[in-house]
Amino acid sequence: MTDIDDTLDAIDDLIVEGHIEEADEAVEAAIDEHGQIDELLVMRAEVALEAEDYQVCIAAVEDALDAVEGDDLRGQLLELKGYALFYADDLDEARQTFNEAIRAADPSWTAILGRAMVHEEMLYDRAAMLDLDRAIAMDDQEAEPFSIRGMIRLRNGQLDEARKDLAHAANMDPHDEQARLNLARLQAVAGHTSEAIETLEPLVDYGEDPEMVMPAALLRSQLSLTLGSAEAAGEDAQKAIDAAPDEPWGHLQLAACRISAMDGGEAIAAIKEAESKVDDIDEIPDAYALRASAYEQLEKFDKAEQMRNQAQGTAKLPGVVYGQWLNPAENVPINPDKPIDARMLMEQIFADPSQAPDGYEEQLQQIINSVPERIADNPDAEKLRIPLPEIPGSEEAPKSLVVQVTRAMKQEAGEQ
Repeated sequence: MTDIDDTLDAIDDLIVEGHIEEADEAVEAAIDEHGQIDELLVMRAEVALEAEDYQVCIAAVEDALDAVEGDDLRGQLLELKGYALFYADDLDEARQTFNEAIRAADPSWTAILGRAMVHEEMLYDRAAMLDLDRAIAMDDQEAEPFSIRGMIRLRNGQLDEARKDLAHAANMDPHDEQARLNLARLQAVAGHTSEAIETLEPLVDYGEDPEMVMPAALLRSQLSLTLGSAEAAGEDAQKAIDAAPDEPWGHLQLAACRISAMDGGEAIAAIKEAESKVDDIDEIPDAYALRASAYEQLEKFDKAEQMRNQAQGTAKLPGVVYGQWLNPAENVPINPDKPIDARMLMEQIFADPSQAPDGYEEQLQQIINSVPERIADNPDAEKLRIPLPEIPGSEEAPKSLVVQVTRAMKQEAGEQ
């Protein structure tokens, strides 16, 4: 083995061990000693990618492409550039770069997977699935293609297939926190409570990414409540708070735990903490429903009724716990008299609600208030499509409000 081979092996070991600054220094020292050898130029770009210096990586690749010969090394450089572009959110350029990498040499597993990641992020599900199936055929011992394929299947409602892929990914890579969380969500939705709790354990107790740990702790807390263990549920709600102290969700879940334990006073305290984390309480309509339940326990029935009447739209906490694709409360209003959140609708119609025409929000609220009456007038409808007010000066056709009518909404409308 030559000196340069020893040097390359030593730098590669530093990268694997996570000593990226040392690896960077070693690459530059090796280039000073040995010159701009092709393999060192590739490694310079690799170190930049590992350091998350994406623009540095892209620049290193472009410089190296002018000097490096050989399709395999050029393919490696293009792969590195593709990943750097992907992580820098330049998806169109990343896709083109992975295409070049695949054409430059015998397609590598790394390039195929990279293009699959880009396709998945762009919601090109069919193209992503083709790449993922190809990557799995090349190497079925890697977790990541199964994890991504499971996510696509989850998004498309193929729940059994998604569960199998995510279980495979979580078994092969215990540190794949996204796969583990989504697997537990699927298990919970299927009613496999004990299985879901077991799946969540390493993530809740030892997870590293707060964005994964928080919903995992919330989910395990809710599952514990279904088993009648308010104390364990409260401990997990606190873990969610610890993982994301600036978010309201752990406090809301803790309030639910206190209500289950028949401690309305402590529930109100937890709700106040949740409300302190947002600019507007309407951002967390769950707080109204929880306050109503707590006030009922405290026999403050007028306050409970007032809270229920103020709520509008759907609860937000279930979406945090289960994710948007499995959200059990997506179309279930907290208050059937106000099934739609006017604030959220304004944000969907206007990028900046403050730019809405004068009086538009009032017109919108009138339409929202008319929903129960429209449901009563159309008792067999499963879906209502209600034209929204025209926007003066807009060349676009008026948008429509589409309401998925639930059984509870029909029942409430019929009682009025």
